[in-house]
Amino acid sequence: MTRTDFFRQRILPVAFGLAIALLARKSCQTQDHTTATFVLDFGGAAAAVHAVDVDVWAQGALVSHFHRTALAPAQIGATRFTGALPDPDGELRIDVELATGVRHVVRPFHADDGGTVTVPLERDLR
Repeated sequence: MTRTDFFRQRILPVAFGLAIALLARKSCQTQDHTTATFVLDFGGAAAAVHAVDVDVWAQGALVSHFHRTALAPAQIGATRFTGALPDPDGELRIDVELATGVRHVVRPFHADDGGTVTVPLERDLR
């Protein structure tokens, strides 16, 4: 067995397995994540809201997406969702579909672990 064969057959598989194990360990460490509940408060404009899409951004990357649609004659109702964030600071990019068109709202946030972030949107939807 040559030195190259030994490296390819013995060392590389062990190094590859070790790299995979380290990546899995890092992705499973949940103590580095912040869990928060987001509440969208439409206020008096709730009757005009047909649908809402929210993109949660943290550390310059899309972390999660939320979508909710109101059923035909009903209002959209209470809109809340929970997410795990890699960083307590981030940005919500919200698209609200109204009868008059779509409104795009961008809001920065800071979330404490286990906390609730309430986003008032009534002023932006009038």
